This record gives sequence, C-alpha cells and structure tokens, in this order.
Amino acid sequence: MSALNLSSYLTALSNMSDYDQLFIRAKYLARVQKHLLSNIPFLFRNRCTVGEHTADGLLTIYVDNGAVATQLRNFAPSIQQKMNQAGIRVEAIKFRIQPLMHSRKSEESREVTRLLSQTATDHLRKLSDSLPAGSPLQSALKVLLANNNS
Repeated sequence: MSALNLSSYLTALSNMSDYDQLFIRAKYLARVQKHLLSNIPFLFRNRCTVGEHTADGLLTIYVDNGAVATQLRNFAPSIQQKMNQAGIRVEAIKFRIQPLMHSRKSEESREVTRLLSQTATDHLRKLSDSLPAGSPLQSALKVLLANNNS
C-alpha cells in the first residue's frame, strides 16, 4: 500500500463517527510526543517515544535500552515540569524498555564508510608483509586492505 493510499484511507476513517475516539486519542498522544521530544536532549529524540498518558498523570515512555532509560530518569523532573507548563498533566513518569522499536536512523547514528589513506594503506601492507605467513593478524590485515580497495 502506498503512502498516498494509506493517507487517503486514514482521512476517510477519520470522518467516520465509529473512529472518533481513536483519532482523538491518537492526536492527543502525538501532541504529548511532540512536547516530550522538545523537552529532552537531542541525543535521545530517536531513542524514545510516548507509550501511554493516563488521565491521572502517569506518562509511560518507551526507550531503546536500559542505558537510555537511566539517562532519561535524570531528566524526569525537568520533563515533568515542562510538560505541566505546556498543559499536559504529568504526575509520574515510567520508563519501559522496547528494544529495536525505532526503525528510523538518526543523522548521527548513520553508518559512515571511511577509506584508509594511502599512507595508512602502505604502512599496513608493510606490517602485513613482515608478519609470519598465515598468522591471524596477517589474515585480518589482508581482509582489511582488500575491503578498503573495494
């Protein structure tokens, strides 16, 4: 299904009274998500998402791993204060781990292929030639140099 077809389908659903509550809730969670992302450090913006926000003020945030959860817990009082200032009642924040939840890659985590300089290649080739034939290090260097050339 193309994005255009999906968008048309969702637009049609949003006009049906049976789905009013669903779309109201989805829009509300999107608003909470927007405020959350604007109140956390840039480094964590692609590592977490709003999972649930209850009427009694419990905000559940899904994170990639325990390290992110631990770091965001340090920001919890600030997040809570800023969300309350934005009109989103937050009495408590709970972090849940959802590994591999985010399929999108952030700019800073994009894989970058770097080639070795000619000088580095020459030095590694000399090192490889000076090692005993068939040694694990020599084999690894040969693979590294071969990958650098391709």
